[in-house]
Amino acid sequence: MKNAIEFKTSQMKALIKRKNILNKKYQTTVPDDIPLEVKSELELIDNLLNEFDINQNFFDEKPTMIGIKNSRDEEWYFQQMKHWVERHPKSLNAKFSRSSVYKFALHFFVENIALNANNARLNYSELAQKVSDVGAKKSNSKLTVQLENVENLLGFLLTMQQRQLEYIPEGVNLENGFVKYAINPINPTESQQFGAPTELNPNNELAQSYEEYKRIRSRDKQLIKKYHQTGGQLDDD
Repeated sequence: MKNAIEFKTSQMKALIKRKNILNKKYQTTVPDDIPLEVKSELELIDNLLNEFDINQNFFDEKPTMIGIKNSRDEEWYFQQMKHWVERHPKSLNAKFSRSSVYKFALHFFVENIALNANNARLNYSELAQKVSDVGAKKSNSKLTVQLENVENLLGFLLTMQQRQLEYIPEGVNLENGFVKYAINPINPTESQQFGAPTELNPNNELAQSYEEYKRIRSRDKQLIKKYHQTGGQLDDD
């Protein structure tokens, strides 16, 4: 864990940087037109910066030892926290004493919640919901990447097909070598006059080819999976 001075310095730099970014972004904006959430964030940053310092007299008046009354409930929470620390010993440098665990929990909350501008504005319910949503967002991240790849691939294929059809000749006169190019069928006029086949109509060749392609691709996916499961060994069948 960082000590208070190290964290205070890094956090102040981050907050001041964020404040400068927002001020620069809205420096030409009429104050009444600045979004409410931006005003709220700037006010929060100012409050956090003002609260960073504590008066020495305030510290001197506080006891150096803090007693925490234990109970069955508190012991259960402490043991769960201790189990987590034991699974991640580097977080406390392998110090598993009760005071070290409590100090770690306090420091973690202050550093990641109380002084984090993205979390400090949330009430308890919103904060709990945000923490709960982390797992769902993480599980959906792979799907998001896959969808982006599909979108990019479809755009690439459409572009390549459009360009390819511009250079495919309709016919070549063998006597004089004259090349005749047809109108690219991927254009709005052709689609309006003659329509366009889709994979949804099972009666056209495109749909039948598409179904055959899916069958072949499914087979290849199974072969690849089997290839990896068997360490690169596949039967002849």
